[in-house]
Amino acid sequence: MITTILAGLLIFTIVVLVHELGHYWAARKAGILVEEFSIGMGPRILFFKKGDTIYSLKLFPLGGSCRMLGEDEEEADLRSFGSKPIGWRILVISGGALMNFALAFILATLMSMFTSYQDAVIVDFTESSPIAQAGAQVGDRIVRINNRNVNIYGDFILEMHRADGSPIYLVLERDGQQFNLSVTPYWLGDRFILGFLPGRGVGPFFASTQQAEDGSTIYIDNLPGVTRAGFFESISNGFNNMVFSVRFTIFSIGRLVTGALGADQIMGPIGIVTFVGGEVEQSLQAGGAAGALWTIISFTSLISVNLGIMNLLPLPALDGGRLMFLFLEAVRRKPINPDKEGMVHFAGIVLLIALAVFVAFNDIARIFSS
Repeated sequence: MITTILAGLLIFTIVVLVHELGHYWAARKAGILVEEFSIGMGPRILFFKKGDTIYSLKLFPLGGSCRMLGEDEEEADLRSFGSKPIGWRILVISGGALMNFALAFILATLMSMFTSYQDAVIVDFTESSPIAQAGAQVGDRIVRINNRNVNIYGDFILEMHRADGSPIYLVLERDGQQFNLSVTPYWLGDRFILGFLPGRGVGPFFASTQQAEDGSTIYIDNLPGVTRAGFFESISNGFNNMVFSVRFTIFSIGRLVTGALGADQIMGPIGIVTFVGGEVEQSLQAGGAAGALWTIISFTSLISVNLGIMNLLPLPALDGGRLMFLFLEAVRRKPINPDKEGMVHFAGIVLLIALAVFVAFNDIARIFSS
């Protein structure tokens, strides 16, 4: 249980720290005075002051802040947020999300270099496979699905989440030649499938050998359905994985807005810490410290993207809400009345607190019901 909590808190702390560092770095570059940089919420338990900035660690390890001079009120000081050109202010507000995306890209690239991943290559078919009946063969690579590029296997999976039973249009590659295929998926309990098994890719620094059941050594490069990515291909793969995480997060938000996902399926910090910690503990038992490490890295990348996207939503009190006011200022060529903007953000904070309480209640109820 302690391992579960610590692993979840570690991931959450890293993601929040990187987000706030994005705001901090951009503010310092813009010449804005950062009054306090803090990790956690609530009362301070440790702090020190360097220059004009207080660096603090707070009691509750969920959240953080980068408080800047003049961020929420007018200040005559030339180091205040409001005194800077609008381009700098937009960069400062979006800096947190940009750093989250950068972290996700770096971690996804590391995973592509040092671990294995699913590849959009057909290595086998299920019984009565519709894609096999449509003419696909073992070794074919899926390069497009419904007019969307398939850069990684996740791109294929995301499009299959949109499937409604109508024909799926594919572009496959075989022996350097591309051809079109139309496949009608079938329903398998909870999702539509095409009936094939994907291949496996390994990074350039993935172990070249593995042990067979009889104790003999098998070379990864000689295994059927396994391809080895080069260094630069792994970097591209890491970028594509980050983009996929962005697309999947936006897709999930869309399902929530349209009602395809229920409000009880939203997971807050408590639920994330519990769920992720449980996954890390299972990885620790199954694959040892290395397995737990890669699980932590994988979830850190995914949650980093989620935090970046959620903060960019155009809602009051979030970074996206602040950006909306800055964009309005750029169009109007004059700032919005700070008192009116402050009232909007205050109302947003009240709503966010209410949402946080609701989500926390759901998280706790989910824990006790499991």
